[in-house]
Amino acid sequence: MKIFEGKHVVVFERNGWEFVERKNAKEAVAIIAVTDDRQIILTEQFREPVQYRVVDLPAGLIDGDESAEDTARRELEEETGFTCNSVRRLAASPTSPGITSEVVRFYRAEGVRRVGKGGGVGSEKIEVHTVPLTDIRKWLASRKELVDVKIWAGLYFASQST
Repeated sequence: MKIFEGKHVVVFERNGWEFVERKNAKEAVAIIAVTDDRQIILTEQFREPVQYRVVDLPAGLIDGDESAEDTARRELEEETGFTCNSVRRLAASPTSPGITSEVVRFYRAEGVRRVGKGGGVGSEKIEVHTVPLTDIRKWLASRKELVDVKIWAGLYFASQST
């Protein structure tokens, strides 16, 4: 049963449980992109719900008729200024199943190369970080920003052979 409908989300109740769904997309992608010199590409931006800057993998919502693969490629370039030869699906997982129905699909970007500056579109003010995988734990520990949990899954996938 629908409890509330806002501009971007709907709150539902099912079996005594309240949860949120986005109105424009039910799934998202997160991209694990590692350069030839073994640097992982990360994003950072202010996130209103937590009132903090958050370090994350490049990611975005799958909307409309666009495929998840096309979304992954587009978001990688829009957010980071990097493109890739191909993307490969690795896994899918709920993002926060106690409060939202959203599922994120993880993709590995292959043949990564810089083609622009990135930074996002519209009002997004995304900062791009390229961090050597050998230094990533130390780099993340030194940050004052919040670190999105998807990064830890991304690091597992980045450590696997292609």
